[in-house]
Amino acid sequence: MKSRVDVILEGVKPVELEYLKALDAGRSPAEQSFLRPLEDKGWVETVGGTPLITLTGRTLLDGAGSHAFR
Repeated sequence: MKSRVDVILEGVKPVELEYLKALDAGRSPAEQSFLRPLEDKGWVETVGGTPLITLTGRTLLDGAGSHAFR
């Protein structure tokens, strides 16, 4: 199992960014296992069963909107 630091340092995977964008748009993929990698990287926090995008996740989305990850 990877440590949290290793998970964070591996960077942004395109599929993770798509999952984050889907959450931001109010959608969630059919499988719930998509949340775990986002939570491990600190981009999403689940409170009361509701996934919330953290400030770090929001910063990532804002950067993706400016084509920083293309």
